[in-house]
Amino acid sequence: DLPRMELSAFANLTFEAPDEDKFPALGLARQAVAAGGTMPAVMNAANEAAVALFLDRKIAFLDIMRRIAQTMARHDPQPPALANVLAADVWARKAVQEMAN
Repeated sequence: DLPRMELSAFANLTFEAPDEDKFPALGLARQAVAAGGTMPAVMNAANEAAVALFLDRKIAFLDIMRRIAQTMARHDPQPPALANVLAADVWARKAVQEMAN
């Protein structure tokens, strides 16, 4: 039972290009898309694994992006067939865990 959203209340919104220094995941996402293949799956899996480590207090917040970037740098993208995507997901999660130790 939320009030109806009135779009006219947002008439003065402005948009700017995002600052990739403040939001490094945007740059990593662009790299993943540009690389194609299994790289987006690797980025996603590395993100989920790194966030889990952060939530378990095993790494610092700023280490999340570093772990993702390091994992992506080590990955050789394969064609985006289902078996390749699933294998890349498992590989990335393991790679992030191994970096934590």
